[in-house]
Amino acid sequence: MDLSVFSSFLKITQTIGTCIANPLNLFLIYLICTRSPKKIGNYKYLMIYVSFYEILFSVIAIVTEPLLHSFTTRVIVIVKAKGSMFSREICSILDCLMCAMYGSSMNVFALHFLYRYVSLFPKARRVFDGMRIIFWLLIPQVYGVVWLVTYYLVFRETPEYTEFIRKAILENLDIDVDDVVYVGPYYYMEDKDGIHDLDWTAFWSMAIVWFLIMSSAFTVFICGYGCYVKIVRGLATSTNSSQTKSIQNQLFYALVIQSAIPFLLMYIPSSIVLFCTLIQQNVGSASLFISYSIAIYPVVDPLPSLFIVRNYRKAITEMFTCICSCGTKKNETKEPTVQLAAIRNRSLMSSRI
Repeated sequence: MDLSVFSSFLKITQTIGTCIANPLNLFLIYLICTRSPKKIGNYKYLMIYVSFYEILFSVIAIVTEPLLHSFTTRVIVIVKAKGSMFSREICSILDCLMCAMYGSSMNVFALHFLYRYVSLFPKARRVFDGMRIIFWLLIPQVYGVVWLVTYYLVFRETPEYTEFIRKAILENLDIDVDDVVYVGPYYYMEDKDGIHDLDWTAFWSMAIVWFLIMSSAFTVFICGYGCYVKIVRGLATSTNSSQTKSIQNQLFYALVIQSAIPFLLMYIPSSIVLFCTLIQQNVGSASLFISYSIAIYPVVDPLPSLFIVRNYRKAITEMFTCICSCGTKKNETKEPTVQLAAIRNRSLMSSRI
């Protein structure tokens, strides 16, 4: 595998991804603010929240250009420090921040599923009403801070491990380890003498990380199943209007697809890599492809909301229809002008003759 080609193509992918993702998410925010159904309630603030989150995620991704690699018992996320506009310490913090946002993004979608489930029960819906929504929006931030502190205090680079991976980094990635910063979870410490016993500090730190991952995943599955049962069985006999039922169905299916994207692109691959470090299996260069999934995730994630929610889909259709009709009118105005010019030219030639 030619890592220089991989790195160049990854950088192009990250740049193109950011250039597409940010306008796309801003356009979705515009539609949420202007074209959302009135019955959507405070859920629109959650949708705006996740769009802003993805914009920030893509910006940090293009600034850091993270490169993920596995070394038997450790998975490291590499960020270039040499030539960066930031100091080495800031690059290290940004590296930890990128990992924290990667991890806490699952909680953002767990919060969406929780809201959708609670909204199906009129008496319980009040917990998200008014200013209470701010409390719920702060929960992913708390998750992110825990990720950030854990990675910064426990999983940052050390001189011993730097020397241990120096040769492997140069041979596998063609990177001088002194030119980069890295951060990454592990269970066992490695040095030139081989793998040592279980590192209990790292083990309990990873237990915290896994708790954050599993609590979010558990919320998604439980609330997702609850929503499905309630929508399919309960709403069929409910007194809600057909319009309300339709909106709830659209939002639920958009959320299912929108949550499946990060699961397939990020969480399943990264969970496999993290589990492989526990059983001391080297994933190696295969882990590099997670870097691509991070780059394209903010691009594809807003698409379900844009095309499944009827009001947004209708707005997009109207916009394209308007653009096409404007183009047709311009062509129609040009044609008579051209014809008139041709008639005038013929008359002029006849008069000369």
